[in-house]
Amino acid sequence: MRCQGFFPFLVVIACIFLAGCTQSSGTAMAALVTTEPPAEPVPPALMVVEPAVPAAAAMSSPGQVATIIHQVSQVKDVKDSELLFSLQVPVEWSVSTIRLDNPENFVGFMYQTDLVKNDTFYIHTYENYRNRDQNYRDEAKGWVPAPNASMVTINGITFDRFESTANGKTRVTYVSRQTCMNDYGYLSVLSFTADTTSNRFAVEDYERVVASFRYYSSEKVSTMPGEEIPRILPDEGDGGSVKSASKSGSSSSPRRSSGSTCPNSR
Repeated sequence: MRCQGFFPFLVVIACIFLAGCTQSSGTAMAALVTTEPPAEPVPPALMVVEPAVPAAAAMSSPGQVATIIHQVSQVKDVKDSELLFSLQVPVEWSVSTIRLDNPENFVGFMYQTDLVKNDTFYIHTYENYRNRDQNYRDEAKGWVPAPNASMVTINGITFDRFESTANGKTRVTYVSRQTCMNDYGYLSVLSFTADTTSNRFAVEDYERVVASFRYYSSEKVSTMPGEEIPRILPDEGDGGSVKSASKSGSSSSPRRSSGSTCPNSR
């Protein structure tokens, strides 16, 4: 009878034990499958934003040449043996000279050497007469906005330089001083307009051409290297801005001047 009473007691204890194990296992499984709560969104003020990198910069590597660098041309020497000057220009430029109409109250010869067409870059060469150089200075001073003015000396020739930039274009004029005429009594004005937004040639390209400009003495110019700049007839579209033109064998006879005090002729 005691054994019979003891056996049910063991059964009850076993049931209690098994119930406890089952509850513990359930708690452990629940702990294994429990996930962490989602992270709260970062306030905008704390977000780190990487700076945007231009596509060209992202694709470039050290040592590569940036595509914004414009192409630099090879140069050639050109000269005018009648007007006693020479300079260096890009090889693809086609340089030529025409004779201009004389301005009002002007006596003598006046020429325009076109380095880049449409008055983009040209040289005026004229005989010194009645302070004609001052007319060029006055014209430049009337530019809008007002130009920056300075004095420069290039290969022994003293110039007054004027520069003005507006609407993406830079205008520059070099006006030689009266004391710096060449052996034949000619003075020079070099003018260019550089389009800073689209033109292949920038201001510094044109400045290099100006820096190569020089006079030569009548005895030396014929022996100097360089292509002779041709004289051409004007196009019909010039509308009479040219009085006459002649080939390189012009019958005009530039007069020699003894009034030059500028050490420019070589």
